[in-house]
Amino acid sequence: MVDSASASDTSGSASVPDQTKTPPSSTSQPSSNVMYMKVPSLIKTVFDKFPLVKYAEAPLPSACIFPAPSKKLGTVFVHAITDDLIYPQSIRLLTILKLAGVFDKFTTIPSSPHAAPKSGSVPYIFLPSRPKVDSDLLPRTIYPESKAFYRWLASIAPSFPAFDPAQQNPLLSLVDVRLRDAWVLTLYLYPLNYSSIFVPRLSHGYSQSDRSTSILPQILAYTTSHDAQKLLRRSTGVPRITETTQKSIIANAEEALDALANLLAVSRTLYLNGGKPGVLDAAVYGYLWPILNFDFKNMKGDGQAELKTMVAERKALVDLVNRIHDQVCNL
Repeated sequence: MVDSASASDTSGSASVPDQTKTPPSSTSQPSSNVMYMKVPSLIKTVFDKFPLVKYAEAPLPSACIFPAPSKKLGTVFVHAITDDLIYPQSIRLLTILKLAGVFDKFTTIPSSPHAAPKSGSVPYIFLPSRPKVDSDLLPRTIYPESKAFYRWLASIAPSFPAFDPAQQNPLLSLVDVRLRDAWVLTLYLYPLNYSSIFVPRLSHGYSQSDRSTSILPQILAYTTSHDAQKLLRRSTGVPRITETTQKSIIANAEEALDALANLLAVSRTLYLNGGKPGVLDAAVYGYLWPILNFDFKNMKGDGQAELKTMVAERKALVDLVNRIHDQVCNL
């Protein structure tokens, strides 16, 4: 019901309002006479049995931090910032920035693909503004596999070996396709590695969170495993990953490792890039370092994974990984 005073106010009358009465306002409380719609009995019965409960806000994952205000070139978003990374792409990006001598100029934050802009992939770099290189404006969000990344990197770290696409892309494809497929197969599709290596590290960031969020890591782990199978089916062109497909993936990875080891032997240099480590060295390191340092098991779980054995048998590559690790740790 609307009273007469309110009616006269809304009619546009110019009469002076009664000063003894409180003028109506948009913030005034609704009348106690307001009638509410009756809740249907069926819905009321459901909510009587299962009442709505408002839980307290769960804290952020323990690994989540935010950058302190400081003059930095930008922010690097990676999967994690711990020493036991199982994400080769993040290891690659962090290694490149360290080898280029610019790592300390950035704030590093652990992130998730769900929070990544546009492409939905991690890692990436977010800059305060669009950088200008050779009169071209590059995007603010830069992904390490993009051409913009190499142009931007050359502008802030001119002493770092330049990336030559014509020469290095074929070699980089050995890492980004063949080694990647073998890595995905070994970590996500071999049951013991999935349960004892991947899931615990994914769950670690949520270990201090509220119990109501404890199921989230399990959901993310399942989703990641499902995505890994889709990636391998797309990469191999088969409808499902059979034992024959698995053997083919491992054989392709072995050929890639042989090619990289032979490159070191023929060039007689310490690094794949030559005298100084470059993008290709960081990419190889991103996969081989965790392969050598995690206790990967085979599909049955009764022995060492084929991929780990193949890497360990190639001394030239093991020495390369150790050289890069020593150099990165000393920076």
